[in-house]
Amino acid sequence: MSKLTNDQVILNQIIKSKCADSGDEITEPEYFEIYTASEILKDHDLSYDDVKYGIVGDGGDGGIDSIFTLLNGELINEDSDINVNQKKNVIELKIIQSKTSTTFKEVAIVKFRETAEDLFDLSNDPYNYSERYNQELIERVIIFRTVYEKLAASFPKLEISYYYATQGDEVHPNVSGKVQKLESLILALFSGSSFKFEFIGARRLLELTRNIPTTSRTLEIAETPISTEAGSYVCLVSLDKYYDFISDDGALARSIFESNVRDYQGSVVVNTGIKQTLSNTKSEDFWYLNNGVTIITPNAVSAGKKITIEDPQIVNGLQTSHEIYNHFSEAAQLLKDERKILVRIIREENEEARDRIIRATNSQTSIPPASLRSSDEIHRNIEDFLKANGFFYDRKKNFYKNQGKPVSKIISIPYMAQAMMALTLNKPDSARARPSTLINSQTEYKKIFSLDTPIDVYLKVIQIMKAVETYIKPQHCGVDIPRKDITNIKFFVATLVGISVAGTKDGITDALAQVPKIDIPAEVLDNALHKVLDKYTELGGTDQVAKGSTLVGALLGGG
Repeated sequence: MSKLTNDQVILNQIIKSKCADSGDEITEPEYFEIYTASEILKDHDLSYDDVKYGIVGDGGDGGIDSIFTLLNGELINEDSDINVNQKKNVIELKIIQSKTSTTFKEVAIVKFRETAEDLFDLSNDPYNYSERYNQELIERVIIFRTVYEKLAASFPKLEISYYYATQGDEVHPNVSGKVQKLESLILALFSGSSFKFEFIGARRLLELTRNIPTTSRTLEIAETPISTEAGSYVCLVSLDKYYDFISDDGALARSIFESNVRDYQGSVVVNTGIKQTLSNTKSEDFWYLNNGVTIITPNAVSAGKKITIEDPQIVNGLQTSHEIYNHFSEAAQLLKDERKILVRIIREENEEARDRIIRATNSQTSIPPASLRSSDEIHRNIEDFLKANGFFYDRKKNFYKNQGKPVSKIISIPYMAQAMMALTLNKPDSARARPSTLINSQTEYKKIFSLDTPIDVYLKVIQIMKAVETYIKPQHCGVDIPRKDITNIKFFVATLVGISVAGTKDGITDALAQVPKIDIPAEVLDNALHKVLDKYTELGGTDQVAKGSTLVGALLGGG
């Protein structure tokens, strides 16, 4: 066995240390998949939940450990809406194989090619290959194919990228020589697409790990700004320079909209009016007809006609920003538009004060309370309480991920919503069916996130959920359950465990509040797992079973 390089030794230590922080929940090979995908896709600002959603590595993975479809920079999953009316689109398909070995092998690229022949040929039905490939891989491929086929009429820009990641050092010419056949196949299947293949070894992984994405952006202004002693600014910015500020290589820079409380509303009356104003270049200046945008930041520095803004968050003007982005991105050629938009840059270091500003700047129009997410008092309370008990509530997306907190200890708002839906509302089917849109409903949001709910219930729900996820690993439960089935059944198992812990299935929130400490006997986990697994299998063991009402009715209704 050849001697390991320093890069390989350091990388191996990082993997072991980070994996150990997650306890028994994640094995080293599983963590390596999460780690490599997170680093390779770092510029896309994916959360750990996003990364884990794309992981399909299991038996029958066709050499693919993770696969991601991004549309205009946004990760697409099973319940994402696709805007077929947008004229200019960029589809990115990211395919990764992650192996903890210290070498690169030819067979990995051969598998890539064979899988592409089977699943990326649009004349083939992916389900005809269900005996060869696992269900999760097939479904992630179908997501890509659906996006591509729905947008084909708009002639989207298609970028297909393969990454082969190991803890290796050098790539043998025999291995790299296999890439050409894969490239030829992909370009034949998708004419006009672009192809990329990258070998990611120990040195490259360490480079990616050390590369901390900048949180600052520079805004080029049109006139000298009005400034305050506190370091805030009011300025005019030409529309084309504002487009540059809110986009990265043609994709919308979504991270700067994280604090905005509203989703883009599409072709509503207000947005249609903005679009018409943008299209009519001979009308009055844009800022005469539009309220502009508000950017909040912990720090901003002006130099000449440029303002450098640290961690900018657009907290008002999301609709305007999207319409400006669409206006420029849909143009046949790069536009120069010197019409102006009014921009307020508010410097505020205190996070609680920033939350108050977010809510105040969005109170002038009618906004459903369900849209006021991360700035709600309840989310601050959950964050503080969970942190005191060893978990990190990602109220602001990727805040704790960027601080290097353990994967298994970071709890996202959508994950909390799923856990609460399954455990306190006895709706594991809803938790499974709508992983990213669960709390879009104001009614459901209020039921899940309420100041009337005892704060320790949120912690207890997470403790139960984590205990279930750990137990259903084969080394604990003794059953090797496919990853897809784990995804489908885990919320149902958690529901039954929660009922057992609380001693009732009615009024479970109040009952859990009375439980002094979550301590789940192994037999409770085992009984719940086998009851769910048996009924799930009996009903067909499919996605439709997990997302429908029949399984939950059979488990809770005595059927």
